Amino acid sequence: MQDLKVTGARAQPAGRARRDLVSRDSLFWLVLVSVLFLAAELTPTLLRMPLGADEITYIARTSARASLVSLPPVHGQGAGLLAAPVTLLTTSLTALRIWMSILSAAGLFLATLCWRGLRPLWVLALAELILASLAITQNSGVQVYPDWWGALGVLALTGLFLHAVNGTMRDRAVLPLIAVASLLIALMRPQNVVFLMGPVILAALLVRRWRKLKVLAAMGIGVALGAVEWVVGAYLWFGGLSERIQLAGQEPPPLHLYFALGTQLRSLNGPWYCTPPDCTTWEVPIETPWWIAFLAIAALGLWAGWRSTRKASAVLAAATAAWVFILYAFLVPFGAPRYLLPTFALMAILAADGIVWAITESHWRDLAITASCLFLLGGIVSQRVILQHQVADQVVGRQFQTQAAELKKMGVHAPCALINTSIAWYLGCSAPWTTTGSDAQVMNSFLEHRTPPGLKHWEILAVPYTPAMIKIFGQQLPFAYMPPKTALPVDSPLIKVQSAAALPASASG
Repeated sequence: MQDLKVTGARAQPAGRARRDLVSRDSLFWLVLVSVLFLAAELTPTLLRMPLGADEITYIARTSARASLVSLPPVHGQGAGLLAAPVTLLTTSLTALRIWMSILSAAGLFLATLCWRGLRPLWVLALAELILASLAITQNSGVQVYPDWWGALGVLALTGLFLHAVNGTMRDRAVLPLIAVASLLIALMRPQNVVFLMGPVILAALLVRRWRKLKVLAAMGIGVALGAVEWVVGAYLWFGGLSERIQLAGQEPPPLHLYFALGTQLRSLNGPWYCTPPDCTTWEVPIETPWWIAFLAIAALGLWAGWRSTRKASAVLAAATAAWVFILYAFLVPFGAPRYLLPTFALMAILAADGIVWAITESHWRDLAITASCLFLLGGIVSQRVILQHQVADQVVGRQFQTQAAELKKMGVHAPCALINTSIAWYLGCSAPWTTTGSDAQVMNSFLEHRTPPGLKHWEILAVPYTPAMIKIFGQQLPFAYMPPKTALPVDSPLIKVQSAAALPASASG
């Protein structure tokens, strides 16, 4: 399979570069969509969104705030490194959100640009618009999560790979870019090498015409450089490589088959993270027709690509999108639409192809134009409404800073340990990275093996189970571990207990 370079219907003869700013193959369209995406990100709704629990673990090691919170051993530090230019200088949430928004808009532009020559730029801008309009895209773009960057990485890698194997870009340009895209993917999460890069690697091995050692070498170099961070982190924070691998293997969920297809689909409109038996209903069911239309238009794009010179790129995009979705639907038991961002990114390319074929080559062009406008405008509006709703829920559910301030008034301060990593981060406490087992088991194991003084150095202080405390902390009341004989304020309501097992069933840390 081989794609031919596409220059658009109005491409000029060689040596006569078209200077029209808004020609079909002008960068103006990609820039315009990227700027609109940035504008959507830089709204008070998103800029004021509190830090999520996972975000805190990603930035804890690269934060100006003193923290002993650790990144889970299975994860990569890539997202935290992207945020580091801001988090190392300030704890301002607004500054962090603005920085990530700017990076996201630039990343979206560059990743889409990697497909230049495989599609006219106005078609790529259409794909960029579809991807940028998704609620989960805009939500993830301002946050410090690896999934959005993995999506941009695989979008870029797929386009660059096609250029490399088809000879439509010079090796000295495309091979380093392939290495950079592979580095970005591996840096976000080591398992991304399988979950995201699998189809491209298999294509390079199985398709004879695409079997080029230099392309595989470029990907290998990028992956190897990405792995360096994980290995160095193992020795800095986890006691060595074998220890980190062992700890990572203990992280939930265990690796085996699940049937989470329904869970993944039901979470498309939120909540952004759900574990069975939660999320048993489809939130915002009225949005279902739009998702069905997205899938149908992408399928139309695959069909149109199969019948054209774009066959290879359409098939590879579809295969990668399906690969990611299937792996998350059958190997991960919980639903999180941000995991599917790579699928959506490549589906957007196919959907743009479908729309362009329908409005330019089909027999029902007038109807197709109307339907396409309804699909695009309907998605922009409805997805933003979903985003507003989900952000409101996140604001209500992320009271970590308020709760930390309340514990501080009670006398909790470093050195201390909590099981809730988010509250611990705001207090400067230590926290475990796993919740496998009961709270008492997790904390006892963590303090015994991961803190120098050992378990005997700590005593438990519990928040009393009263209506006032329940109003602040909810039903899961925290308890803190602090050194024995720690001086507390005279009016502190904290209660010393013998063990976590002595706490009420509704108490937690």
